Amino acid sequence: MKIRIGSWQGPIVDNDFGRNLAKVEAVLDQTRDQKLDFLCFPECYLSGYSPQAIRESSVPLDHPPLAEFIAASRQYDTVILVGMAERCDGRIFNTQLVIYGGKLLGTYHKTMLTGYDAQHFATDLELPVFQAKGITFGVVICHDTSFVEPALYLRWTGARLLFTPHFNDIAPEGFPTSSHKVSCWEHRTMVLNNQAALATLLKMVVVRSNVVVIGADQLGSGDSNIWDMDGVLVAQGTPFVECVVTAEFDQHIFLEEHWIDRRDVPAKLSEMIADAAQRYPR
Repeated sequence: MKIRIGSWQGPIVDNDFGRNLAKVEAVLDQTRDQKLDFLCFPECYLSGYSPQAIRESSVPLDHPPLAEFIAASRQYDTVILVGMAERCDGRIFNTQLVIYGGKLLGTYHKTMLTGYDAQHFATDLELPVFQAKGITFGVVICHDTSFVEPALYLRWTGARLLFTPHFNDIAPEGFPTSSHKVSCWEHRTMVLNNQAALATLLKMVVVRSNVVVIGADQLGSGDSNIWDMDGVLVAQGTPFVECVVTAEFDQHIFLEEHWIDRRDVPAKLSEMIADAAQRYPR
């Protein structure tokens, strides 16, 4: 049995939940004949990622247009993953929705917040795995992929397919770090290599989705890519071009160990790593 996976890249209308939701519906209709089993959209796609969008377009999960979309998703035999700013109990989360068969299977909240994120979003340490199409899968959002730990946890809890939605639009001249200035292209290279590394080391198929932004102050090239379990780039989007990137895999690869078996890692070593993390210099 084959599993067909899609990752969308394209523009966003900042702070316009309705128009972005309509775009998701349009892409689902356009790709219906491709019979995609999974289709991933970028981080915060429905809401936007500017401070104003996070503040004004954050909505609860029972927001009527969203609830209607979720119910209508039963017409597609596709697991839909899409990001939003979720308002919940007085807090706002950077959330990726996982939708299938007319139901919300669950949500993931971004775990590793950047300095910008921390100004606007709350976080938690809930790292759920989901089941659909006979596959166990998980989600980590953007900056989460700069660290191995969130994806590693998901791998230990059964995920073999990892979705990594992003909102990478960066000033063309880059941004300063503690030691030097990083160009937007250096950053792009780093984050793509991070995901290839996660695929290789954790033996997961990794699916990245990102926005396309072309502006005087910000650039987002899309780079919605898919890596196989050897870290090989098997599908990639053309920079700055709206498209759905697709790849097909045999279902059985998600059900068995590939090359290495994580059970070979001694439990004692995992305990040692946890202890070292507690003692890491602050």
